[in-house]
Amino acid sequence: MEKTSRVYVARHEDMVGAAIVRALRREGCENIILRDQEQMDLSDEKQVGDFFKQERPEYVFCFAGPHGGICHNVAYPADLIYLNLKIQCAVIHSAYKYGVKKLLFMAGSCGYPRESRQPIREDYFMEGKMEPTSIAYSTAKAAGIEMCQAYNRQYGVCFVPVALPNYYGAGDDYSDNGHVLAGVLRKIAAAAEDGSESVILWGTGEPKRQFMYVDDLADAVVLIMNRYQETALINAAGGYEFTIAEMAEKIKEIAGYKGFVVFDISKPDGAARKLLDHSKLLSLGFREKISFDQGLRLIYEDYMTTFTGKGGTE
Repeated sequence: MEKTSRVYVARHEDMVGAAIVRALRREGCENIILRDQEQMDLSDEKQVGDFFKQERPEYVFCFAGPHGGICHNVAYPADLIYLNLKIQCAVIHSAYKYGVKKLLFMAGSCGYPRESRQPIREDYFMEGKMEPTSIAYSTAKAAGIEMCQAYNRQYGVCFVPVALPNYYGAGDDYSDNGHVLAGVLRKIAAAAEDGSESVILWGTGEPKRQFMYVDDLADAVVLIMNRYQETALINAAGGYEFTIAEMAEKIKEIAGYKGFVVFDISKPDGAARKLLDHSKLLSLGFREKISFDQGLRLIYEDYMTTFTGKGGTE
């Protein structure tokens, strides 16, 4: 990308999209094209096509479509597969039709098999069955990955599928629909505020997750856009691996919570481990800037400022 290139970030209101916009601005990008949900319905193929025809973006970052944690995936599988497929088809096909130079299609790591070998290399994609609790969303994202590859093969375009780890950061979704770290932080912070003796979390606490701060993730995908010369799937991964129980203990310490964390083993865990191999990304020169402890303090401060007005840690 040049500084004057026309760059479209789909769903810039989302935490990942907002972080990508920040990263592009740090790079000096002068021509970022944005549309919020009121301005354009990404599930409407005509609206999306008209937008691409009028604006002619040269580079596209696409991480659009509803997503969430286990609770959300179990409750709304039809919405997740339907809307994600519609959005992906509209954006990817319009990018081909109107001559986009390069598109990054970003998907969660749940597109990889549940029982995948660890760490998960890109060539393990579609090696086995997906995690049942997220299979509707995962199937949609797997279709998007293969759609990029199909358009590359048939039309000679440059559409790059990118797999993401568990990400977190300021502006996260702290509701029950959000991802695991933000949801756990909300529960522990609320318990610390009201003096509750215990917090109940889903599952056993034993699954391991790879947590990456969203601004590091944004830097990684901008680097991929600028330096990655292939069209094969690449993991935009890094971060730090902890069990859910270890992550909860770190949040307890930051929140000053003295109560107990109780795991409800009747609830699902999800995949036992999801550690993405990031060798390809490191070969491009990527290095993270935000440690896990730093990231937790940033997200805790964001939560406290957003929901209590008290700010975060001293």
